[in-house]
Amino acid sequence: MERLNNDQISQRIIATNSDLKRYLNLAPSFKLTPPQSKPKNSCYNASMQPDQLSRPKLRP
Repeated sequence: MERLNNDQISQRIIATNSDLKRYLNLAPSFKLTPPQSKPKNSCYNASMQPDQLSRPKLRP
C-alpha cells in the first residue's frame, strides 16, 4: 500500500474532482440531487423488517 503525504492526497482529490466535472459537462441533463434527510426513527425501522420477524427459528 502506497503512503501519501498531504500534498499528494490533495493533488489526487483535485484531479478526481476535475475528472468528475469534465464527465458532468458531457452530460448536462444530469442533475445532482442533495441527499434526502431521513426521519429520526428510520434507523430503527430499517432493522425491524417484517420478513425477519416471520421466519421460524431453526434448531441445531
